[in-house]
Amino acid sequence: KQEGSSYNPEERRITMLIKRRELSSTAFDVEDADLLKVEIEKALAQEEKIIIDFEEIDFFSAVFFNHAFLHYAKLLGKQKYDDTFFLINLDEIGEEDYNDFYNNVLKNPRKFSPNAEKRITEFLSDLD
Repeated sequence: KQEGSSYNPEERRITMLIKRRELSSTAFDVEDADLLKVEIEKALAQEEKIIIDFEEIDFFSAVFFNHAFLHYAKLLGKQKYDDTFFLINLDEIGEEDYNDFYNNVLKNPRKFSPNAEKRITEFLSDLD
């Protein structure tokens, strides 16, 4: 079970299901993450819960999870992120990569100086 997830299908909040395999067959690189981010933006605009189904996805990487979710983790903070994002059907490698992202960014975030934070933010903005 990935960190931070406590999906309850009985809950009444509107939910958007994103089937990753309908966007790409991998969750590997920046391009794969960008495809997912388009769908995430649609769901966030509706203030929906987001379930991302990784069924039949075989290739994962930390680059994908960082690029797909880092912006939202920083924007929403841990509690709102945990209330919004639910990842299902990750295989063992996918769970490991996602948990590394989650633990480093949300559960036990590193503290950076204001100058380092600024440089990181600028770098991430340049990726978009």
